Amino acid sequence: MAKKSARKKSAPKAKTKAKAKAKKVVKRPAKTIRARAVKAAAEATPPGPPKLASPSVVHWEVQARDPAAQRQFFGDLFGWSVDANNPQNYGVVTAGGPGSIGGGIGITTDAPRATFYVQVPSIVDTLDRAATMGAQMVMPRTDIGMVVMAQFRDPEGNLIGLIEG
Repeated sequence: MAKKSARKKSAPKAKTKAKAKAKKVVKRPAKTIRARAVKAAAEATPPGPPKLASPSVVHWEVQARDPAAQRQFFGDLFGWSVDANNPQNYGVVTAGGPGSIGGGIGITTDAPRATFYVQVPSIVDTLDRAATMGAQMVMPRTDIGMVVMAQFRDPEGNLIGLIEG
């Protein structure tokens, strides 16, 4: 009978040791857990331009021979609200979100010109849509390392850049 008693006593000791070991593993300061989560989230953030709510301009101005047609073209292509209700009849486009800038579409007395870049979710989809609206691709979707970009000429011949993000 002594052997049975010894067995019964040793089993509870093993359970107690396992519980104590489990408690040591589980107990971590909340500060350490939060710091690790923040670090993991920062490492998971992909490099490149910030994500925006809609296709947004990141650098620009357009000067056109027919600014009304150009305002219509860009408004339809990118879903912009272009406000030309001002004495200069200058089409003002407000910034689309953090990381973007506003710009404008105005008249020129000489050759139309523009160089600007619009951040879009899909360069391929945007180039396809622009082509159906009379634009011509100049540079296809190209990964240049820091950004993925493309360029097209609008119906008046202005060079327009796209940044994917």
